[in-house]
Amino acid sequence: MSVKTPRCSKEVSKRWLQEVLKEHLAESHPAGQHDVTTFTITPGAGPGDSFQSELVLLDVWVKVKKDGSPALQGASPVLQDGSLAPPGSSPVLQDGSLAPPGSSPVLQDGSLAPPGSSPASPESTVVLHLVAKFYSFDIMSREINKRMSTGQKEHLIYTKIIKELNEFQADRARDEPKISIPHLIYGRCTGNENVLLMENLKIHGYNTFDKRKGLDFEHLKACIEQIARIHALSHVFYRDKNFRNKYHCFQSTSEHLMYIKPIVAAMLDSIIAFLRTQNDKKDVTRKLEACKQSILDKYSAILLDRESITCLNHGDYWINNIMYRYKNPVAQGSHEDSQASQEDSQTLASHEDSWATHRDSQEGHSQRVFHAHESHQEIEALKIIDWGNSSWGKPMFDLQYILYTSTTRTIRNAHLDHLLHLYHSTFTKLVAKLGSSAASWSYEQFKLEWERTCTVGFLFGCIMTLGTLSTSNPVNKASQPSFLDKPILLPVKVIVDGIKLGMARLLLPLLEKPIGEFLIKNTFHHTFKPIHEELCSGQNEIMNTRLMDLICEADEKGIFSTESI
Repeated sequence: MSVKTPRCSKEVSKRWLQEVLKEHLAESHPAGQHDVTTFTITPGAGPGDSFQSELVLLDVWVKVKKDGSPALQGASPVLQDGSLAPPGSSPVLQDGSLAPPGSSPVLQDGSLAPPGSSPASPESTVVLHLVAKFYSFDIMSREINKRMSTGQKEHLIYTKIIKELNEFQADRARDEPKISIPHLIYGRCTGNENVLLMENLKIHGYNTFDKRKGLDFEHLKACIEQIARIHALSHVFYRDKNFRNKYHCFQSTSEHLMYIKPIVAAMLDSIIAFLRTQNDKKDVTRKLEACKQSILDKYSAILLDRESITCLNHGDYWINNIMYRYKNPVAQGSHEDSQASQEDSQTLASHEDSWATHRDSQEGHSQRVFHAHESHQEIEALKIIDWGNSSWGKPMFDLQYILYTSTTRTIRNAHLDHLLHLYHSTFTKLVAKLGSSAASWSYEQFKLEWERTCTVGFLFGCIMTLGTLSTSNPVNKASQPSFLDKPILLPVKVIVDGIKLGMARLLLPLLEKPIGEFLIKNTFHHTFKPIHEELCSGQNEIMNTRLMDLICEADEKGIFSTESI
């Protein structure tokens, strides 16, 4: 490429966009000349929702000349005042207004062509709605991601791996639905260059669910069925194609999770410190204090087990990385509130809350539970995003992760058995169709493996609850501008960034040595301090309730036992 790849959104230029969109525009407007005239960039995720990368929304205005093809997919017409018409709108007339729905194309003079005519405007303007993803601004995070190959793995997922999986499935089970991920327009990952340019799914009606409420039964069914299909397909593909020899940057799930063990230890210390302040939790506090090392040993033992069923794990399969589209457009919220959409593209926009009272027979009290399907939101499709933490290992990791990081205890109590049966039946039916011996994996064997790995579900449920629902966690707060961002201080900033980069490259190899566990644990002890204070204040009811439910549930399951796994 003749134009330098931007390292962050601040370096995006018209010239670069002109270069990387050339192929995409040529496919959409094969007879046209395309000129990028301007673009806008806005944050693509709320604070804390994308701390491993920089995610931005990118709207690009393109002037198309001598074009006779239909409008670009995902592009909106531009009105006379320069604003965008709603997605899916009719052509724009000479006076700048929209033609009636179903109208014929607009001619050069602004009038409508006869019914059945093809577009023939010699010049028009369209807008591409895109999402761009770069390495994180934070130098340490960026170097860790490079070392963990997160950019490389995600680039391979979007450019090769999902395509290979879908083609493999089409050869053996043509009638099965494909794995659906966002459409990649441009991607590059080499050395310091890492950028993904994708379609903006929100323009096509996709939204995430509110992480504060947790997924309800209908949304859980959809995402569990989808991940079961990915696990089944990748398991058969892995066996047949020797995947890890071809794509060696993918770690095993065990290797990936072993790095997180010091964070787990720091989190347990924080929970124990919090429980000591709760006079009515003395019994469970004593249990957790006594079995802390046993829990860490169980965690390690689970990771070191032989992996009879191996598959592609998403690695961060939680509520913010699953986007849903609904058949009922009213439930998706208004596209007019573009400012709110820009401020937090990962939050479901202005849907109507519907609450139902569910009596939890085990708890003996009534709780109010959110059910999106009671607002008549029928799920039409879903897409899974953010594949940078993907790895190869036990399918139980993704399943434990979604059920304990993204749901409430009430939902698990009411629907866990149904959801586990759904996963198992979806997995075994597909592997049988693909001709794999894994079809003999009985539900009894599956359920035993689920129960043996519940410690992982509990631990990551706690980590994600504290990390993503806390309002005091620095990661979840909007970053403040640095005084070094001033143009006059650019030389100073270059020097400071160089020093940070040198320190990061010096420190990272140490983290893989025995001393690394000590360093990581102490770093996260500091990170958990403001969260501990927030827990003790009791002001964040959602976080406190979700955490205490996880602790009580783990106690009931016997996870706080000192017996070996």
